[in-house]
Amino acid sequence: MSNFLTVYRSTTMDRPSLVSLFSRILITLCFGIAQPHQFCSNKGTYSVSSTYSNNLNLLLSSLPSSIAENRFFYNATVGQGPDKVYALALCREDLPSEKCSSCVDTASQDIKQQCPDKKEALMWTDSNCLVRYANRDIFAKMEEEISSFCVSNPNDFSGDVARFNKTLHDLMAELITQASSGPKKFATGYVNFTKPIYGLVQCTPDISERDCGICLQKGMGEMESCSGGREGGRILSPSCMVWFEVFRFYSIPDGTVDDPLQFPPAAAPILPPQPPSPPSPANASPSSPAPSPANASPLNETRNKIVIIIVAAVASLVTLVTIICALFLWRRMKQKVESKSIHF
Repeated sequence: MSNFLTVYRSTTMDRPSLVSLFSRILITLCFGIAQPHQFCSNKGTYSVSSTYSNNLNLLLSSLPSSIAENRFFYNATVGQGPDKVYALALCREDLPSEKCSSCVDTASQDIKQQCPDKKEALMWTDSNCLVRYANRDIFAKMEEEISSFCVSNPNDFSGDVARFNKTLHDLMAELITQASSGPKKFATGYVNFTKPIYGLVQCTPDISERDCGICLQKGMGEMESCSGGREGGRILSPSCMVWFEVFRFYSIPDGTVDDPLQFPPAAAPILPPQPPSPPSPANASPSSPAPSPANASPLNETRNKIVIIIVAAVASLVTLVTIICALFLWRRMKQKVESKSIHF
């Protein structure tokens, strides 16, 4: 009951802030989603009455119904040899089927108007779906030659930008891991901050886990120059999409609980133990006890034996010299006494 009262009071007392929030969301949606983003290649053209044109029209017209049957991704080819056309369509995995089909239908018509007579082109429509075709194989590989599109939220983030960026990168790193390793190559989630931060990442599901991770990480790298310090941004590429905002922009399946992601606090680095510093000569104790025999090394034992032998040998030599000197002196004294006796 107390939680309900808290929510009720906040919604009734903070109407200006809610108006500001909704206006920001409206500005964001109008700024980026309404305009399509297309790429028209200059590597080849076709004539309106050519076989390539007929194959392209046939393939593009089949995409809306085909993607409705295949959920959110579809690819196919029509024709042979130089007239063969490759095409694919991708929708955000969280979109309802009818909205996905409608988006692909719009993109399939607009791409011919925006890129007339081009043998290769792609279009992102409403940041919800991608339609792409070419006269070369574009399936199951990450596209690296075509530049991505940047769509930035016009609102600057007011607060601790450094902490915001750190939290954002933690969130997106987790979503990139989930998406690249999953069969749908799609993930959404959010983290609590001064404002919740919501993220969405997606790859075309025909590329590998490695290529998906590379594509999404590259998108996050481009996000700094695209939307650094902003409340949201999108990177739309031929093989993947990266998107974040401070409001929920993605759909959640019915019955799904969207709990915030939790990140453990960063642990302090564990440093290896440092060896004790040897005592300086000035501080060394003059009467340091000798190591006990139990702890003595074989080298120390050998040195001790050598010292004992040397000391014993020196002592024996000194004793022998002393005895010889004593005998010599005794004989001289005896000779002096005998000589005196003979003289008298």
